[in-house]
Amino acid sequence: MKKLSFEREDVYNIDFQELELPEISLNKNKKAQILTHLYLYRVIDIPSFSDSNKIPEESIKDYIKLLIQALIIRGNYRKNRFILASIYRYPSVNPGRLNPLRKSILGLLSQTKKTFLSEISKILRIPKTEIIASLSYLISKGILIGALKDNEFISSYVWKPSEKIKIDSDDTFLVGTCMILRNAEISRVAKLTGFSERFILERITALMHYRKLEAKFQHSTSLLGSDRLMVNIDKYLIAPRILPVGALTGEEKDIVGFSLIKREVGIKELANYIDKEPEEIVRILAFLTARGTFQFVFNENNKIVPVVFPDLKPTETIEEMASLSLFNYEALFGLLSTQDRIPLKKLAVLMNRSIDEILDGVITLYLEGFISCTLRGRTIYIDSLRRYSRTQEGTLERWEKIVLGMVIAKTQVTTKEIAESLGIDKFNAKEKMYGFYGKGLIKGIISNNSLEPEEIPVFPPLIQLDDLPIHYQEIFGYIIANTRVSIRNIMKYWEKSIIAAKNIIYELVGSGILNVSIRGAYVYLNSHQKYLPSLELQELGEIYIKVVNELEKIRRKRIKLSTIAAKSNMHPLDVFKLMCQMIAQGFYTGTLTTSYFERSGKLILPLRKNLCLNCGHELKSAYEPCSSCQQRPARCSVCQGLVRRGDIVVECPSCSNLAHEDHMNQWLRIKQECPMCKTKVTKRTLKKYQA
Repeated sequence: MKKLSFEREDVYNIDFQELELPEISLNKNKKAQILTHLYLYRVIDIPSFSDSNKIPEESIKDYIKLLIQALIIRGNYRKNRFILASIYRYPSVNPGRLNPLRKSILGLLSQTKKTFLSEISKILRIPKTEIIASLSYLISKGILIGALKDNEFISSYVWKPSEKIKIDSDDTFLVGTCMILRNAEISRVAKLTGFSERFILERITALMHYRKLEAKFQHSTSLLGSDRLMVNIDKYLIAPRILPVGALTGEEKDIVGFSLIKREVGIKELANYIDKEPEEIVRILAFLTARGTFQFVFNENNKIVPVVFPDLKPTETIEEMASLSLFNYEALFGLLSTQDRIPLKKLAVLMNRSIDEILDGVITLYLEGFISCTLRGRTIYIDSLRRYSRTQEGTLERWEKIVLGMVIAKTQVTTKEIAESLGIDKFNAKEKMYGFYGKGLIKGIISNNSLEPEEIPVFPPLIQLDDLPIHYQEIFGYIIANTRVSIRNIMKYWEKSIIAAKNIIYELVGSGILNVSIRGAYVYLNSHQKYLPSLELQELGEIYIKVVNELEKIRRKRIKLSTIAAKSNMHPLDVFKLMCQMIAQGFYTGTLTTSYFERSGKLILPLRKNLCLNCGHELKSAYEPCSSCQQRPARCSVCQGLVRRGDIVVECPSCSNLAHEDHMNQWLRIKQECPMCKTKVTKRTLKKYQA
């Protein structure tokens, strides 16, 4: 047989006179009957065909002879039968107006090469004679090429319409419902969608005909004699609407999120949660599935189950997500991170929200990748948590530094203390506590209205001393100059309220500069960041030079501040504060009170100038490019302080940013990644050298 595309023309209307072949006394319809029979059966029993169609046998033979002479077919006679051997010309395609039945037959034939007529009869529920009549019509129009043999039609070509089919919402609804049911029974599809079985068959087979659907039908009969027609859809060949789960909105987001945390859910349960009719829920599920956005199936319990449970990870910090909503996601995440399971009712009471609001919040945290959980009944079971916040990147807000400092300085923190420090009510303080705990900066438990850490966290300096206000530097110097200081003295010397005084201490601790314990009315020093002078005395100002000169004239270790004040023409309290600042910046070490300073060593001056690591030229400022090579001074990626020549530093293998070794070691205890490029790093992968 020649290629199907060879010599396609209107073979039913060939003018034999133009071909100089004799005419025969047969009308157009009789000729079409003979040729169509040959195309369909590939053989013609001449006596039988003559009797059934009232055509003389000699006329049939004469017409076959003309077809052979016109190079349309080739074959041979065996007794009274003509057997078709080759076909050289096929009818040109002339679809005309196809009725739904013929479209359905074309759709079924387009999916497979061989199809039994009995199978088509059972699917479409029509007699075989009607199917054969439709096949004859389709072949005569050039729409179909194939042969019928032993009740089986073997197709060689099924015409595909050139025009695009308009796929409407009902089509997608039908296809999606079938996909959810997997091996879908047509009667059940009809029940779920509200469409008739005839309409369902016509639409599915039409989509198959237009090559928008790959599907298989299966017919079976039960022991009781009832028929079951099933359809299994393999592919829905339309442009998919692929979206990340986190990008879903409205009812689609609610349905996907609720089904994910429930693992399996009934249609009625989904309808009650979304507040929609069950038919509308099925329609949304079908659209999500058919469009490839998110796929569902019915399980053996007749419940909806997601095909895939995605491994979601946060793409934005919890603070960024919370800033775009009126809901306090930080507090909810903190509460969920306190235990393995927690009832929705308890969450609602703790957050002063309705159960529906809490459930919506849990679903949002799930879809944003912060939690993996399961909802069983009315209880949330936590599977895993993924913390991602600005605090993990070393960016803390002031209130976070205060709370962090409070946790480090005290063995237990209450919502009352948080409320007093931040000047908020107890309810907001409780939310702050939950939100802070959820950031993962500390390990511990929340019991009633208190936060009890299991271990005291150690943080690298998250800010430079020079960037702090002067009175912060002075208080820092006062604390490190004594092993124990009274909070009342800080209040007195710096004219602060008890809350303001404590907040400054907490903020210093939360910034990683100081580590203290507060017991009762006293601050006990544990450790602190050690600073060396970064500025020359003349850069500090005349008053500093004057005080240092007077101090250096006195050879005694114990020096009265009143003496320095008198000689410098200053108030003793001002001298005390100036000394606090110089101790903080590393010029002096020793013990300091408002009355005297007992030094433990000599005046410390900058040992080396700030030199450019690139060209070695002296830097005029740590904040401006080198005047020689225009390169910006290297700064520690943790503390943001200047990296000087001789400092022991480590370098990120990915972005080549530098950090002081001790600061990076402290950072790696919090997060195993580079503070700048977020690449995973360890002590082994970091390059260590002397700047």
